[in-house]
Amino acid sequence: MWRGCLLILLLSACRAEQAPVALLSGMVIKVSDGDSLLIRDDQNQEHQLRLAYIDAPEYSQPFGSEARRNLDRLVYRKQVLAKVVDTDRYQRSVVVLQLGNTDINSEQIKAGLAWHYQHFARGKQSSADFERYQSLEQQARQARAGLWQESAPVPPWDYRKAHRGGN
Repeated sequence: MWRGCLLILLLSACRAEQAPVALLSGMVIKVSDGDSLLIRDDQNQEHQLRLAYIDAPEYSQPFGSEARRNLDRLVYRKQVLAKVVDTDRYQRSVVVLQLGNTDINSEQIKAGLAWHYQHFARGKQSSADFERYQSLEQQARQARAGLWQESAPVPPWDYRKAHRGGN
């Protein structure tokens, strides 16, 4: 009898829907760079956030300061909703950031101030959002918006790799 109960319990657990994605809401109190920021929630807890599926130029790269300023302009001192999709190696919540109905992550791409980070997005981002982010990047490239004004912009992941000590 207990084996039957255990079997039913295991089968129901396997069929259970995925746990809901965590949501954070709070006031943006600091913008660190073009894809990371700090919010304070209603319980006065601070949360370090990294924008998911995009990679903005490092601050020392061309358009790094512009990417930071644009994100600051969009969200600083504003109430945002963050859909947590992962945690990075620095223990930051990796999020899709919403301001009202606006996807802030995609706004950085649209402005030409971030790449669609396909390496991390593939298989994690919905196919509709993946296509939308790809399309926004292509439009920014064609319009030569932001970093796409450069003749050969260096993706931040290549820049970081080239500037790592010892490599």
